[in-house]
Amino acid sequence: ACTDARIIAKDGSVLSARSMEFGAAMNSRLVIRPQGTDFKSSAPDNAKGISWTGKYGFVYLDGLGIDCVVDGLNEAGLGFGALYLPGFAKYEEIENTIQENALSNLQLGAWILSQFSTTDEVMSAITDVNVWGEKLTVFGNEYVPLHYVVHDPMGKSLVLEWVDGKLTVYDNTAGVMTNSPTYDWHMTNLRNYISLSPDNSNPVKVGGITYPANGQGSGLFGMPGDPTPPSRFIQTVFALTASETPNDATEALILGQKLLNRVDLPEGLARDPKTGDSDITQWAVFRDHKNKTYYYRTYNDMTLKAIDLKTAELSLGTPIRRMTIPVNFPTVQFIDQNSMEIYSK
Repeated sequence: ACTDARIIAKDGSVLSARSMEFGAAMNSRLVIRPQGTDFKSSAPDNAKGISWTGKYGFVYLDGLGIDCVVDGLNEAGLGFGALYLPGFAKYEEIENTIQENALSNLQLGAWILSQFSTTDEVMSAITDVNVWGEKLTVFGNEYVPLHYVVHDPMGKSLVLEWVDGKLTVYDNTAGVMTNSPTYDWHMTNLRNYISLSPDNSNPVKVGGITYPANGQGSGLFGMPGDPTPPSRFIQTVFALTASETPNDATEALILGQKLLNRVDLPEGLARDPKTGDSDITQWAVFRDHKNKTYYYRTYNDMTLKAIDLKTAELSLGTPIRRMTIPVNFPTVQFIDQNSMEIYSK
């Protein structure tokens, strides 16, 4: 259960926000890869797939002990996210004649972030590769069904989906993505909620008595509030479009956090009755595409941590750096009742 939203500020700043909800512990690591990294993708039956040398350095979060890009941002400001698409994602069948162009679905993020700076560049190159579903032991010897979102510093956004072995690329006009069903279904489903409005409903008169609405937000009465992907899509689209447009990147970051707070999952709220596994918001990221800054926060610690790609050492020959995301509770700050100064203990 993941949610992704793009925000464009009045000054042209672009920020995208994404949450990671999953029932199993992701145990994600924060990874920095420099320019000039050599990559190799496998192909089916242990064959060799595509190989390339990265042009850009980038930062990303991986998961499940696998060195793959679940979410990331490169030094050109291009952002990438892989979101769950169960029941729909089915990748390409790779024939022997095209194995040299085979790209594992687990390596798609590295391929995009290491080589491209805009969504137009991604669009031009995506048909040059054949994306297949790499099976994982930790995933029951099946491939992870995913679809993908790509944002660039100009505010353009793409959704990439492989369904029935074929790629469909959508212009992410809504600026929002969740999970199943496919993106086009969610866009059609929006029509069921066109009556929603941020403006409060007008009072009505019945039997000579005027009845006003019970509080603020009556224009949004009927908006779904459950954590399913269709409902989160509707919630986020309307929260994004109805909110005041931020002036700059700082305000966009604040709005991004507010949007993800609306879909945050505490442990136990959405769980599998058979296994007892509970989807929780394990982490959330905020990609500042103009300022090339990658923020993240975790379930236990809502304090933002950040990597500034403008100052990070990404030159050729720089080592790859990895850090397991801490899951500890944050240090609480107190206010001294006499001096009124803030301190930690």
